[in-house]
Amino acid sequence: MGNDNPTDPPRDRYRSRAVPNNSKELEMTDPSTRDLSTRDPSTHDPSAQDVGDWYDRFGDLYALTMGDSMHLGMWADGTREAIGGLTADEMWKELTQAQDAWTDTLIEEVGLLPGQQMLDVGCGTGRPTVRIAERSGGSVLGVTVSGAQTQAGCVRAMQAGLSERVTFTRADAMHLPQPSESFDAVWAIESFAHFSDRPAAIREVWRVLRPGGRFVLADCYEAVPFTQEELGLFRAAFALSRLPVEAAHYSGMLKEAGFTIRNSRDMSSEFKPTYDLIPSLFAARRDQIAELVGREAMAQLDVIYPRILTLCRNKMGYVMVSAEKGK
Repeated sequence: MGNDNPTDPPRDRYRSRAVPNNSKELEMTDPSTRDLSTRDPSTHDPSAQDVGDWYDRFGDLYALTMGDSMHLGMWADGTREAIGGLTADEMWKELTQAQDAWTDTLIEEVGLLPGQQMLDVGCGTGRPTVRIAERSGGSVLGVTVSGAQTQAGCVRAMQAGLSERVTFTRADAMHLPQPSESFDAVWAIESFAHFSDRPAAIREVWRVLRPGGRFVLADCYEAVPFTQEELGLFRAAFALSRLPVEAAHYSGMLKEAGFTIRNSRDMSSEFKPTYDLIPSLFAARRDQIAELVGREAMAQLDVIYPRILTLCRNKMGYVMVSAEKGK
C-alpha cells in the first residue's frame, strides 16, 4: 500500500525545494485593520495564479496544522473519541486518519476500476490521489495551480512506487489543457471553494469526462450567511472565493452543465470535529509555526486563526454531490 503512513511527522516530508518559504516574506493580514478600497485578497475572489501563489507560500503552515491530506476530516458520528492529553503528532495523526476516512468514502462513491483513468481537480500534495490509485488499480492525474504541490505530489507518487500510474501537473481547472473525453472519472475535494468561476470549472469537467463518466464534488457552503467582514476574513485567510449560500447550489450548477445527479449528502455534522481539533494542533505547534512565519505574522495568526475556525464551525456546511455524464 505504498508509504503514506499517517504516523510519519509532517515536517518536510513532501516539501518542494524549488519554491522557497522565506519566513520574512510571509504576511497574514486581518482585513478589518486595513483600507478595503485597495485591491487585496479580502475584497476580490482570487485568480488561479493567486491561489497557486498562496499555497506555494503557506503550504508548510497548512501541513503543520491541516493533516497530511489538507482537507477536512470525517468522524462518522460527528464526535471525537479522544479529546485531551494528546501530543501534536497524535492530533495530526488523528486528523489525517479522519481525512483518510473521508477519502475512502469518496473512493467508494467514485467507483474507479482497474485500468480506468481519473482526474483529481485540485489535488493538493497528492495523498488522496495516491490513495485512490492504490485502492482501485486505476491511473490518476492530479492537477493543481501550485508548483510546490505539483512537485510534492510527484515525490509522494515515487515514494509509493506508483509513478507510472499517478502523475501531477500544473493546470487551471477553469481552463483544463487535457483533451476532451479523456477520463472515466473526476473528483474535486474542497477545490471548488477557490474557483472564481465554478460553472466554467464544471463545464471543463464535463468536457474531459467520457460519456457515462462520474464526477464527485465535495465542498463547503455558507450554512449561515457570512457578513461582509467575515467574507473578507475568509477570502484573505484561505484564498477562497465566495461560497455558495446553500448546499443545493452545487447540484444546480451540475444540472445546468448537463450532469445527472446520482447522490447528494450533507456531511456538515460529520466534519465539525475538524474545527475543534485544528485549534489544539495550532496551539501545540505554535513554536514551530512562529519559526516558520516570523514574529509579526505569528502575532496576526494568534488573532485571526481562532476567528476563522469559529466562523467555519458556526456558519459553514459541507456537502458531497455525485453526478454522471450521459452516455
